[in-house]
Amino acid sequence: MMVELRRAAMDLLARREHSRAELVDKLRRKFAEEAGGAAQLLPEVLDQLEQDGLLNDARFVTAYVRYRRSRGFGPLLIRQELRGKGVSSALLDVALVANTPEWLESLRELVARKQRLFTLEGDAQEARKARQKLYRFCLSRGFTSEQIENALRSES
Repeated sequence: MMVELRRAAMDLLARREHSRAELVDKLRRKFAEEAGGAAQLLPEVLDQLEQDGLLNDARFVTAYVRYRRSRGFGPLLIRQELRGKGVSSALLDVALVANTPEWLESLRELVARKQRLFTLEGDAQEARKARQKLYRFCLSRGFTSEQIENALRSES
């Protein structure tokens, strides 16, 4: 049973990084029939994977943040997603410092891409409405108000 659990965990980790909590959840679902034996062996298997350097929550958080930031998502939304994946608050605090130049640059790229959709030219009322739409869009992507204001100010 232990070999099967380890092999299944390694198969999942070969595809992409996972948090420990994600692996626990996936392996429990996969080995639901053997609930008694698998549940008792799971912590031991995951501890061994951590010792072997195959499972690392810090590495998972770094990779996840880098990927989501490259897709135009902000620190607030990424923090929420990672909490859902069972990542500790301490790791989140280290990885998601909101006032770094990388976040502002990512937001500026997002604003530059989306400005075509939200035309900021025209009369004052249309421009204000377009700016508000762009602002709300950036908020929905998980950026802070301060970051958005800075990015929009630099674009104007």
